[in-house]
Amino acid sequence: MAARSKRASELSPLSAVITIGIVITTLYFGKDVLVPFALALLISFLLTAPVTWLESLKLGRPLSVLIVLSIALCIGAGALWVGAQQLSEIVSNLPHYQENIRRKIEAVRNPKGPALEKATEGIQQITTLVTGDGSPAEREKNLSPANVARKRATKTPQAPAPVPVEVVSHRTSTLQSLGLISTSLARFLGVAAAVIVLTIFMLMKRTDLRNRLFRLWGRGRLVVATTALDDAATRVSRYLLTQSLINTTFGTLLGFGLYFIGVPYAPFWGVLAALLRFIPYVGTWVAGACPVLLALAVFEGWTKPLLTLGLFVGIEAVTSGLAEPWLYATRTGISSLAILVSAAFWTLLWGPIGLVLSTPLTVCLAVVGRHVPQLEFLYILLGDEPVLTPEAHYYQRLLAMDEDEAAEVAERFLDKSSLTELYDSVLIPALSLAERDRHEDRLDEQRQKFIHRSTKEIIEELGERTLASEERPVPANRRESGLTIRCIPARDDADELVGLMLAQLLRGLGYDAEAISLGPVDSMLDQLVRAEADVLFVSALPPFAVTHARAVCRRARQMRPDLKVIVGMWDPTIQLDRVKERLGPDCSEAVMTTLAQAEAEVRVLEAANPLTRHSA
Repeated sequence: MAARSKRASELSPLSAVITIGIVITTLYFGKDVLVPFALALLISFLLTAPVTWLESLKLGRPLSVLIVLSIALCIGAGALWVGAQQLSEIVSNLPHYQENIRRKIEAVRNPKGPALEKATEGIQQITTLVTGDGSPAEREKNLSPANVARKRATKTPQAPAPVPVEVVSHRTSTLQSLGLISTSLARFLGVAAAVIVLTIFMLMKRTDLRNRLFRLWGRGRLVVATTALDDAATRVSRYLLTQSLINTTFGTLLGFGLYFIGVPYAPFWGVLAALLRFIPYVGTWVAGACPVLLALAVFEGWTKPLLTLGLFVGIEAVTSGLAEPWLYATRTGISSLAILVSAAFWTLLWGPIGLVLSTPLTVCLAVVGRHVPQLEFLYILLGDEPVLTPEAHYYQRLLAMDEDEAAEVAERFLDKSSLTELYDSVLIPALSLAERDRHEDRLDEQRQKFIHRSTKEIIEELGERTLASEERPVPANRRESGLTIRCIPARDDADELVGLMLAQLLRGLGYDAEAISLGPVDSMLDQLVRAEADVLFVSALPPFAVTHARAVCRRARQMRPDLKVIVGMWDPTIQLDRVKERLGPDCSEAVMTTLAQAEAEVRVLEAANPLTRHSA
């Protein structure tokens, strides 16, 4: 049985690869059926809200679907008709701008200006001498008189060789042209009709379709199925709404800007830009290239064409550089990189239609991966949540011997949190991960020393700088009086590092707190006695820390029976009752699992037993 399960686990990656290959092949060869279905599903997401609103007015579902779909078709057909008319008018006026286009092309080919002309002429002469190109007169002009005479004397006339002429007919029959046009038109109309029929069906039978999906996939998992469908619908709707808002704003700004520049048909270009931006990446540049080319054809000089180009680049830079990365990631739940990769993937599979559908389809895949454990890898690859938690990221960079990026992880976390939260949520868990790896012989000594040294430097530099800039509530008399606190490591360097963190935080609150360096237990306790400490924190980082903490506590009790001993077992997930039972009732007054708890406990001790060591 064990061998069989082992073979199954070995075959699971191969099975996953085969499954992915089958799915991609099905998507590619079944695109004639799947593309209309996907388009209809996308349109149904857009039209469900108005249909539901009309149904709330007691119009009934069939009439509501008919009204909403009729309005949508009228708007789409009207926009296409007006756009076709405007485009036809633009094309018909292009011959009037032929002379202006010719002058601009000539200006580019033959730039004006004495200096530029001389430079161009010099480059042409050098090119002629090197390559031997140009007319005989041009080549002789660049030769010396002796070379010219020698060349003319040796020149012999040659009759030009006859060139065979082949007549090739390129005429295409009218029926062939009509056949090509009618085939493309018939394909387009067929897809459009299929999309409309599927959209009507989805809107009319959306409740039945939802129930069938629950029956097929959600049997016994109704909570997961309901959550996944609601999540997918919400995210796709947010994406469509966000994209519509961004594209409308983009088209409006571009239309107004072109109007003030004076570009003809400015409203048309604004509307066209808003529509084309629904096609990711490609549509944007097509929307910008059209008015720029028209400005080149219409206006004399280069000022207004350059203004048109600058207007488009400026609006696009703000939109794509600031608005889209933030809004699309937060509204869809997928990362910006996933949007780019998915656009390329779906375009390769389904062509331009795949480019339009790439983001909604990717959103659905990410939602499925979020709620189905077997497909969790999809959400990890496509989702916008951090792949690694801060403590894992910090530990991973230290494993890679990258101290700078590890410090950046800590600083980014500190920008949104306090120093105590940084220590409790990032540094201590990372040290705990290192301790587990060390006890399991997966962490070599070099990396272990690097992790401890780098973490100590971050504690000293980042911690002291933060405490100096923070305004922490400190009673006025605590600088002169209060508890004397010492922190002793239970066993190793990781325990000492957490003790350094605690002592640093308590000093920031005004207490006399120090961390005793790791050494023999008797030597550390001698320092404790000499300091006349009131409170001892035994710092112990799991795992395998209880035994050593208990030994230190008992030795300290023997030397100072009146000492208040607190054990810091720095792991909030441990079973505290079992730890207290293993430590024993006489070992310590309390057991803390976080630095925040330790700070609170010190305040309680000070309030219960205030010390009045006032200076004179």
